[in-house]
Amino acid sequence: MNSKLIYLARRNPAVSREEWPKTWRSHAIFASQFPAIEASLEWLRYGNRVDQPMLDGEPVDLPMLSTAHDGVANVNSGTKGAPRGASAADPAIRAALDKDELRVFDSVVNEFSFACEEEPLLEGLPGAAAIYLFLTRKQDLSAADFQARYSGPHADLVRQTLPALAAIKRYGQNRVLDAPPPRFPFEAISEIWFETPDDAVRALKDGALAPVLDDLAAFTNVGNAVIILTTPCHGWPKDEALLKREQERAAG
Repeated sequence: MNSKLIYLARRNPAVSREEWPKTWRSHAIFASQFPAIEASLEWLRYGNRVDQPMLDGEPVDLPMLSTAHDGVANVNSGTKGAPRGASAADPAIRAALDKDELRVFDSVVNEFSFACEEEPLLEGLPGAAAIYLFLTRKQDLSAADFQARYSGPHADLVRQTLPALAAIKRYGQNRVLDAPPPRFPFEAISEIWFETPDDAVRALKDGALAPVLDDLAAFTNVGNAVIILTTPCHGWPKDEALLKREQERAAG
């Protein structure tokens, strides 16, 4: 199991979509001045939303993809413990971070972030594209039954589907640990990493992910789900070899 923080970001309205990746990266640079934050991490990726999915140079219409948010941050602490506590102990650091977050986002990060426990169904390094699925349960399903289905039969189905997903790099299922933020009542987040954006688009367009999506429709509220295609616009560590060594060290 990995501890991580995932957040579904909207930019400050004063920041344009074109300026957004650079502005978002500047927040990471700002936060890096606080050693306690970096010390809690194994890796992180900021994923900018893909506005127009493409396949082999041609635009592709994928109506299931959301455009209501600008990106997804994936902050992985591995076995080090939940990253949510990295700066909370120091009010001065928290105040500085809040101020900079309001420069970049439409609210402070703790209003759209999720402390999670990840079960990697396919271990691997992050790729050049990721599909995220932010999920809520059907109304007639208890929280316990939802998590049992998600981590049991649904996870088994995913494992059976993995061989059909060309160029897949990593597949994680994330259980949200705390009560979700009021605006974002998600209880689970799936992350699916591919080698390239084309590979991610192909998996959606050609139906390789259809068994997974169909099964999710049986026990999640698809009307409230957010499915977003992203490409990394910032990452730490940047060196994939270093990242791999860090993962091997964490594994013992």
